[in-house]
Amino acid sequence: MEKTMKLQTVHPRSLTLGEGPIWDERIQTLYFVDILKKTLYRWNYATRQTHSVVFNDYISCVALTEDTAQILIALESGIHTYIVETGQIYFVCQPESQANFRFNDGRVDWNGNWLLGSMNNLNNGPDAPLLPDATLYKIDGVKVSPLLKGVTISNGIVFRKPYIYFIDSKINSIRKFVYEQDQFTMIEEIFKLTDGTTLDGMCISTNDKLYIANWAGAKIIVFDLIKAKVIDEIPLPCLNPTSCTFGGPEMNELFITTSSIDDSNVTIAGVYVIPLSEKGMPENKVSLNSFYNEP
Repeated sequence: MEKTMKLQTVHPRSLTLGEGPIWDERIQTLYFVDILKKTLYRWNYATRQTHSVVFNDYISCVALTEDTAQILIALESGIHTYIVETGQIYFVCQPESQANFRFNDGRVDWNGNWLLGSMNNLNNGPDAPLLPDATLYKIDGVKVSPLLKGVTISNGIVFRKPYIYFIDSKINSIRKFVYEQDQFTMIEEIFKLTDGTTLDGMCISTNDKLYIANWAGAKIIVFDLIKAKVIDEIPLPCLNPTSCTFGGPEMNELFITTSSIDDSNVTIAGVYVIPLSEKGMPENKVSLNSFYNEP
């Protein structure tokens, strides 16, 4: 069982809303963010050192590009390329036209496009109205296409071509879609949580297991797509895991971001890692060919 393996701390400092862990296998580096602190982090596996930068608005997630020197970042003000060593940013596009919206979760598809979900800032917090007024977008350079409307809080996105597995935390389920060009066709709801906790970010292993962050559940849920059922869980010391990703030299370590919101012990909401008996795959990279204003 995975839960017998040793959980270790990567980032011991508390995160208000840690999110968006992405592993770059080419440089053995973990990117993650603290959305509410407007901070981007990058952690080097070899040195165990963390570098951080604070922006003027919310940063929700990161996408790797074909060039390790630059990444894409989703700020509330829009999508930007970010030059890692110099800190320079270049505006690309703003998919969301509604005021007081930010972005939440995203992932790069097998064609090098960034799928990125927006959310209404009003939908943060315990008294949120949870309005289904946001959108999941496909970002292809400066070209933006809405894929799924009526979204409340976009969260876990994983791919198994030609399928996408997607979490809207309000619906609190994993839905399976066929993804073809700019079309989403729902196939089925494969898993739904009804215990009062919430499904958040997720990733997928090479043997078709979903690792799902369970907000307010203090655990990672392991769902086997082949068996179509939950087969395991990884307990955590903090209440609110937010997302997870595979990484490490052998791609067999699960990195987990967390949040201190509503946790009675706010000091333990950092980033954790646990070695697993299975592996993940490298993240897809954004194709830069369609970035007309790339640096």
